[in-house]
Amino acid sequence: MLAASAVGFLLLLLNLSVQHEAVMDNLVRMRQARMAGVGLLQATIDAETGQRGYLLTNDEEYLAPLASGRIAARARLSELRERAGASGELEPQLVRVAALTEDALGALERTIELKRSGRLRAAALRVELDRAKASMDPLRTEISGVLRQIERISESGRARERSTRGAIYWIGGLLGALTVLAVGLTLWALGLERRSWRGALEALTRANEAAERAAEMAAASDLAKTRFLAVASHDMRQPLHALTLYLSALERRVQGEEARDILSRMERATQSMVGMFATLLDLARIQANAVKPEIEICALDDIIARVVDNHADGAVEAATTGLYVSSDPVLLERLLRNLVANAVKHGGGKARIEMRKAGDVAEIAVADDGPGIPPEERERVFEEFVRLDKSGGVEGLGLGLAIVKRIADILRMPLELQSAPGQGARFIVRPPLAMAQTRAPSAPTPPGLMPLTGVPVLVMDDDPLAREAVSGALRDLGAVVQACANESGVRAALTAGARPRLMVMDLRIDGQLQGIEIARRARAELDPPPAIIMITGDTGPETLEALRASAFKWLIKPVDPRDLSEAASASLKATISA
Repeated sequence: MLAASAVGFLLLLLNLSVQHEAVMDNLVRMRQARMAGVGLLQATIDAETGQRGYLLTNDEEYLAPLASGRIAARARLSELRERAGASGELEPQLVRVAALTEDALGALERTIELKRSGRLRAAALRVELDRAKASMDPLRTEISGVLRQIERISESGRARERSTRGAIYWIGGLLGALTVLAVGLTLWALGLERRSWRGALEALTRANEAAERAAEMAAASDLAKTRFLAVASHDMRQPLHALTLYLSALERRVQGEEARDILSRMERATQSMVGMFATLLDLARIQANAVKPEIEICALDDIIARVVDNHADGAVEAATTGLYVSSDPVLLERLLRNLVANAVKHGGGKARIEMRKAGDVAEIAVADDGPGIPPEERERVFEEFVRLDKSGGVEGLGLGLAIVKRIADILRMPLELQSAPGQGARFIVRPPLAMAQTRAPSAPTPPGLMPLTGVPVLVMDDDPLAREAVSGALRDLGAVVQACANESGVRAALTAGARPRLMVMDLRIDGQLQGIEIARRARAELDPPPAIIMITGDTGPETLEALRASAFKWLIKPVDPRDLSEAASASLKATISA
């Protein structure tokens, strides 16, 4: 009798265990479904933020969160349907969520297409924004409803889990009473297992919640970086741009030796600030994955020559090689500039660039005769804000080598450090070799700068401080300058009879990158067509590609007066030759 009861209780215990496992599996699925629902909600917010940012600023960098949000939304929707679909009561809501998701994403994409095609006028912008929001609100409401239903199902499952667990313990106690010591030991082991399992489940719950918080923080961080780059690339360059030009204008007006010495120190401090700002912006753009390599065949000697020319008084030694490499010339030059600047700072003011062919790669080494780097510090030198020289006698943020490492990773190019204490350091990169390209000989350029005395120049910039600074710099060069804020001002000047030989135009006017088109329209009305110089603080890859395609001279803010003078001279010479 007792044996039959024990067997019956044992079978009942096994049945309850199977039920308990099924309940736990359903709880895990509901938890995963909740995470997918939260992820879908966040993805729709990211997509809408990218759409609104692009419509309001016309800055295509906002399309990145739109694209990633759209992809993430569809992925999270698929995961939500997979995890929650087993519950039949959720199926109607999941169908509505899927339909609303496609409708909302389609509405966002339609506004982007309208904006790109030029059919979305300013007057209709708010209407389209409200319409897109109206398509998003029902989706978010439906997702919130699904999450509440998932929580209700989960709460019911937890109640069933507690009930089955209590029944299991009760029957286990009876079996323990019947089987005395043997079953008692079995229940003791089972109790240990259950406590361990509950601890693991609680730890998994905490880990899932922490992962959700981390994902939300990462999404917010990515959006913040995108916004920072959009602002820093233009607005934060404006005051530095004006300050550089005003300091140069002041230098031409100061006579006293003491005052000129103070002004020289101010210029050095400003250039140091400009350099640090550019370095920070470079690092931010790289960390935000806003830098994409544009691989082409380029002459290594041309890149090295530009790097050497950046350092006066023979501080950098380099030989010619005639080698061609397959790489992004802008990123490769930036990498080598940072390596050379690091070598000059820490190598007693001197650096060497050594190049040779090594199989199918070009081996480029930047070497110095400085104090060297201890073995234990060789990995740290590539970290952000690490400076081995703690004396304070060397300027910098400790970011140059960190940027070098990240550019090398972007270019998929090996980076090697050879150094020993007291024996200097050699940083080696190895871009792949390419076949030499036959280049047409360039037309001879007349020596010297072409004077701007009496040359009529039209300046366009919607920032009053920058407009006046550029105009003042050109007037100091002898030009006759007329300044305006936008295309309406340009049109008024031409209508009044202005016939500029040179037009210096800011790329971003009234919040949009329309300077190139304004310049083309104005140039088409003039005979002979004037030379064009574009000035920009936007350094995104699409912007730089548009500037290169325009065939106009262009300068990046903050603009040095010497660079402005050289660009103006070269542009005027080009129009005379044409």
